[in-house]
Amino acid sequence: MRRYRIGYVALPGFNESELGEMQAVLGIHPLNRSCIISSSKAPVTGQHGLTFVPDATFADCPALDVLVIPDLPQAAQDDPAFHAFLTEQCARASYVLAASGGVLALAKADVLESKTATADDEGTTLLADYSITPVFERRAVVDGKFYTAGHSTGMIEAAFMVLEKLRGTTLAKFAELTLEYDPHPQFTNHTPKTAVDLSAHNTPTIAMILPSGCYLPDYMGAVEVLSAFPNSRLHVVSHDTTPVQCLLGPKVVPTTSFADCPQVDFLIIGATQPFLLKDKEMLDFIRRQEAETKGMISVCAGTLMYAAAGVLEGKTATSNYHHTPLLDKLGAKSSGTEVAIDGKFYSAGPAIGSYEVALTAIRDTYDVDVAHHIEQNVLQYAPHPVFGVGSPEKAGKIMGFIGRYLFAPSLPIYLSAGRKGAKYVATQA
Repeated sequence: MRRYRIGYVALPGFNESELGEMQAVLGIHPLNRSCIISSSKAPVTGQHGLTFVPDATFADCPALDVLVIPDLPQAAQDDPAFHAFLTEQCARASYVLAASGGVLALAKADVLESKTATADDEGTTLLADYSITPVFERRAVVDGKFYTAGHSTGMIEAAFMVLEKLRGTTLAKFAELTLEYDPHPQFTNHTPKTAVDLSAHNTPTIAMILPSGCYLPDYMGAVEVLSAFPNSRLHVVSHDTTPVQCLLGPKVVPTTSFADCPQVDFLIIGATQPFLLKDKEMLDFIRRQEAETKGMISVCAGTLMYAAAGVLEGKTATSNYHHTPLLDKLGAKSSGTEVAIDGKFYSAGPAIGSYEVALTAIRDTYDVDVAHHIEQNVLQYAPHPVFGVGSPEKAGKIMGFIGRYLFAPSLPIYLSAGRKGAKYVATQA
């Protein structure tokens, strides 16, 4: 079976959420090899405060089968060295996937001339200046090898389209189920009472628990939502500040340790390796933060970490459809829904659920007008699922059974580690 090399551009100010979510889709096949590309090998920080470690530079990047360009600020869009890289790689790549400011970078490099394309709402209005036919729709647009989109759902769906081209419809459908891509806008029909100015609100402090081996896409939607407030502060927390290797993803540089992280308003955790459910430093950190946080957000198997820490005792929560049944065995109450709320605990299924659960937390902490503004104007959240099989019910019995079968071996491992973690917590009470 063929290997594909997929390159993801990361320049200062890039949108980490877009890169992470596209990698979640395209990286689901083990022979799709990821490569983070920047202008140098120095760590590069995105617009929300995450710092990635590049694998290659413009000068030494190998020939790519797929080139992925997330949203980029104007300085990166106008970089002549980047334009030269785009010209070379776009000529060789089989597929080019770009979102928002990444589309404008392609336009400025003159590789989209005479094409049809889209971007985010603001960027799309500029495309005609570069002899490009703009499409004013919040959905992915395909013209030959070029797949363009706006923020959030648009770029995720473009990635599913490219995955289907690379690996076939069956695998792409299974990916949609595995990532539980079944998005539901919550505030489309809401009419705000007044215009929203995010800078007028108290800016949140955020901590994402990021140990080695975590699954980065589970965090990224929540990070983007909470970082929409100007001057928000993101702490990337791990055992120390050594770069951590994410599962199927990039190396990320933590900003602080569990011991040194200050109290935050919002705590985020996504799927982790099973052995971390008994990690004493992580468990102690969660319990220290819990009392003063405004929102405890968990995505996918990250909810099991909260359960092991004892903060979900008797509370309703959810996880991915494979692991949700374990919550009842770890002291929580499994909801069986895609998003669950109990007090300040907000839990969701994988990847896309990260956006929706964080928007719910924003609604409860600020108000519905703020949540509407972020969903509709910042994220431009307008889903059009490619296959419509993003839940076990929609996927059907056969595909749902296969999904459960493939993940079944992990259940006793997570449960055992979770019980050991809970036992440790009990001794500290």
